[in-house]
Amino acid sequence: MNVMDPTANAGVATAAGAGRLGRVGAVLLAVGAATCAAALLVDRDVQRFGFAYLWGYAFLWVVVLGSLFLVMLHHLAHAVWSVVVRRVAEMVAAATGIAAVLFLPILLFGVLTNPFRLFPWVDEHLVHSDHRLFKKALYLNVPFFSARAVFFFALWGAFAFYFVRTSLRQDRGQGGAEATARMRRLAAPFMLLFALTVTFASFDWLMSLEPRWYSTMFGVYVFSGMAVTAFAVLTIGVLWLRDTGRLEPGLITEDHLYNLGAWLFAWTCFWAYIAFSQYMLIWYGNLPEETFYLVHRLDGGWWFVSVALALVRFVVPFLVLLSRTAKTKTGILWVMAVLVLLGQLLDLYWLIMPQFHNAGPVLGWQELGPLVLMIGVLFVCVARFLSRHAPVAIGDPLLEESKHFHL
Repeated sequence: MNVMDPTANAGVATAAGAGRLGRVGAVLLAVGAATCAAALLVDRDVQRFGFAYLWGYAFLWVVVLGSLFLVMLHHLAHAVWSVVVRRVAEMVAAATGIAAVLFLPILLFGVLTNPFRLFPWVDEHLVHSDHRLFKKALYLNVPFFSARAVFFFALWGAFAFYFVRTSLRQDRGQGGAEATARMRRLAAPFMLLFALTVTFASFDWLMSLEPRWYSTMFGVYVFSGMAVTAFAVLTIGVLWLRDTGRLEPGLITEDHLYNLGAWLFAWTCFWAYIAFSQYMLIWYGNLPEETFYLVHRLDGGWWFVSVALALVRFVVPFLVLLSRTAKTKTGILWVMAVLVLLGQLLDLYWLIMPQFHNAGPVLGWQELGPLVLMIGVLFVCVARFLSRHAPVAIGDPLLEESKHFHL
């Protein structure tokens, strides 16, 4: 099998592109790390840094786990069209192990020792003085929280390692169609485990910031944002590889672009449906133990964030991507994918930061440092992957069929 076949100048162009991406990532990583250090040593507001770190980390987690979801979705659906773009999701999902390492500061300083003071339920005195928290103490306690986090990352890491490694082994001519069949069989049980673990992880890391509040739809809400974000990252990755000449000319056709745009549009609508359903049920029920969470986010300066969230995450992408033509235009897909990522950042900020900045949103260099750090780490991981492996799953037995896919 000719490894160079589906990639234009794969040996030189891809390595050069990976090098540039790696250098950009290294700069972002260094700037982010320096900003984080300044926030701790100069600003000395440890709790503010803790919330900022959680915000940046949550974005990384959503991107990485969402990409792993796309890999599994491809195999579960026995998809053909996405073979030519699946490697982009794999190279991001390969950073699952790094995501586990970057979670350690949250676990060590937000739960086990708690100088970040992220989660009120870590304070045993508060738990025993509040009957609502006391009733949740069987679930929200430090040992069980820590054990769940370890289990989540062990599961995600194992699946990510297996699926990415198997795909790369196919590139070397190992496994072939039998490896594809095995991955398809494993995708189904993983999806069930993925749904459960992402739901409980969102409960643990995001909803328990306000442990007195609860929503049975919260896990689906976080997942819907994760899915549309993953498709945005996939779209950006594919367009970047194509526009910089790292893929064979004509490999990504108008039909492939349409599918990327259509999925971006569909998951945007699904997120809006879940967001509105959660809001409507809480508004209609009008129970004080539920409504206070949204009232807080519709009051003061947070009202503007809520309106901006609806515009950025749904109204604009929906109107722009509604037509078929828009789904096939490279420029429009670039802008919409970036807008979706900005919407995800705004959504996570809306979920996390009101617990610390009560009066309204505050965005300074203290908040941006951890986010820049996470983006830098992701760039470095992707660049390292690209420098070692082909940007397309060249060993997949359905690659040729995918290259000639038509709607």
